[in-house]
Amino acid sequence: MPGEHDVLRNVRIFRDLEDPYLASLWKLITVREIPPKERIVIEGTPVTELCIVTNGVVHVRRLAGKREILLNRLGPGDFFGEINLFDPGTATATVVAMKPTQVAVIPHQALLTWFDINPAAGYRVVSAFMREMSRRFRMTNSRLANSAYWKPGAAVEG
Repeated sequence: MPGEHDVLRNVRIFRDLEDPYLASLWKLITVREIPPKERIVIEGTPVTELCIVTNGVVHVRRLAGKREILLNRLGPGDFFGEINLFDPGTATATVVAMKPTQVAVIPHQALLTWFDINPAAGYRVVSAFMREMSRRFRMTNSRLANSAYWKPGAAVEG
């Protein structure tokens, strides 16, 4: 179905996959409609799904003391929940729908099984994940470096 393939092809990590792989991935997906202001993921809770924004906008936020910091804005084609795919645990941030939003959800276990069944395509997807996570890490490092203040000549603990 072309519409489904277009949704997945709009996601950077799936963009280069052939239609049969996209079709088999689509079978793993549940589409959810999220109302504005609903928290899709809550910081500190278990995460077991990869979520792809297909329509709408979400904010990724993290608590810093008593303040909530905006880490990122994600729109169609962006995704979240990938960290826990590779390092199972709890959410490192809260994700909130800012307007009516639609997400395509793939359970982590189903995606890992898909990687096993389709190793060549799985390698391409995991490589794309790593590129995207590296890009996000560099962006975070840059933001941190631009916001950090320290006293010149102060000892740095290592």
